[in-house]
Order: sequence, then structure tokens, then C-alpha cells
Amino acid sequence: MSVKGQLTASRDFLMVGMRSAERSSTRNEAATKVVRACLDLVETLVRQSENVTASQVETTLAVLEKAIAEVDDETAGTTAVVAAIRNASTKLQALRTEMAAK
Repeated sequence: MSVKGQLTASRDFLMVGMRSAERSSTRNEAATKVVRACLDLVETLVRQSENVTASQVETTLAVLEKAIAEVDDETAGTTAVVAAIRNASTKLQALRTEMAAK
């Protein structure tokens, strides 16, 4: 899969998480803000996908891992949001592996 394709897939997972956070019966503003920040970060990488470096991917992964911990700690009702962030993180991990192999 191309760099842009993996970044777009990661962005799509975060968009699902954003919708889940917004539609949750126990709407959590903090979780929504965290997912929005992650989404903004990944969208920035998508826009510059031709020039993305391994260090940018690594930094984004660290942010997503922190976001998972934050959202998971805040509420038990955010499992769909956490799953979406984890899926996005998995795509970025695959991208990191691919970039390291080159």
C-alpha cells in the first residue's frame, strides 16, 4: 500500500472515531478533542504524503498511543473511539515498518 493510502486509511479510522465520540450517549468532550487533534495531525501528513519522513510517522504514532491512554482512562464508554485510534495506529505502524525496510 502506498504512503498516501496508509495515511488515508489511518485518517478514515480517526474519522470513524470522531463520529463515535460525537454520537455517544455519554458524550465526552475531552475524547472528542483528543480524536480531533489526532485527526488534524494525520490530515497534515496526508497533505504532505509525498514528503513524509519516518520521524514524522514515529512522532504521530507516539501521539496516538498517548491519545489511546488518555481516552481509555477518561471513560469506559469510549471503546469505539479507542478502537478507532488503535486501528489508525496500526496503519501507521505498518507504514513505519515499510519505510524502515526501504
